[in-house]
Amino acid sequence: MSVRIRERHESWGTIVYDNLRDEFSAKVYEGCEPVPQSPIGCGWLVTAPCNLKCIHCYGNDEDLPSERLSTPQQLKVADEIIRAGIMRQILSGGEPLMRKDTLQVIEKLTDNGVATILGTNGTFLTAQMMKTVSKCTRVEISLDSMDERVNNEIRPSRNIKGNTYKETLRAIGLCVDSGVAPRILTCLNRHNSQHVEELAQFIYERGIRDWAISWTLNAGRAYHIYSELMPEETHHVTAVVEKLRLRYPDMQIRLSDRTVNYSRYYFLIWPNGIVGTEEIVTGKKLFFSSLVTGTVKDGWTRENYDWGAHFRKWVGDRVQVIPMETRTALSA
Repeated sequence: MSVRIRERHESWGTIVYDNLRDEFSAKVYEGCEPVPQSPIGCGWLVTAPCNLKCIHCYGNDEDLPSERLSTPQQLKVADEIIRAGIMRQILSGGEPLMRKDTLQVIEKLTDNGVATILGTNGTFLTAQMMKTVSKCTRVEISLDSMDERVNNEIRPSRNIKGNTYKETLRAIGLCVDSGVAPRILTCLNRHNSQHVEELAQFIYERGIRDWAISWTLNAGRAYHIYSELMPEETHHVTAVVEKLRLRYPDMQIRLSDRTVNYSRYYFLIWPNGIVGTEEIVTGKKLFFSSLVTGTVKDGWTRENYDWGAHFRKWVGDRVQVIPMETRTALSA
């Protein structure tokens, strides 16, 4: 996606996406409520199967639809994303690169101006894929510890000969060597929360400047063991991250506690092409309508989603209030 700034205009103002920072902001007319008429961002689980079985995975394949869409159906879903004006699309799973046509989806989305994030465990990345993968705004690769044993216990391979840690480091090296700077994702729990400084040193020395750290989300596979995974206190990590931000001022380090005070805010597309969401309060996966036979608008209703919470999820507090007369001048 070559254009750095992309805008989407709505009756209440403008949503702005910065491709370089991978960040949304908004300009909202004074007195108006920012209610997006279609999703701002979307998570598409393009396939259910995965070669790993991470203990915290919220895209756990045992709870996902087993139906597999054909390539034409996948591309129809991509067409509906484009038609709806969705600005940022995460492709994950399962492991998205277990489907060879994921590269075709990336091509279609990016060629039509959709900022595309590839969320992969990296084990299927090859040098031959990098020309297409480089079109993505970010390639997100998960690494949870520099201790090989701990990382592999959190992110075990289903292959008896697999070694997630070594395969992940290979994928990170492939991205860096190909000029595709990845974003490293680290999911914290009681087993790796003391390993943050070692991770920071590795990431920085590899020339990577984008790192997203989060505590385990109380959803998916972690839902029933959440209390076992989470430590009694998390403040020590906040202190370490603040210190690391001073040590590495040119590296963007995000830290999220993954707690939310609302539900039904995330627009998801399940592997069978059905739009839905995950109800954080109950841990239930919800299914609404099909993009194979219909449109985004069919499922994007106030009954299905909290539109205000969706706006806050993507835009946060990056809101500029602008005078109402600006709208009058633009429409004149």
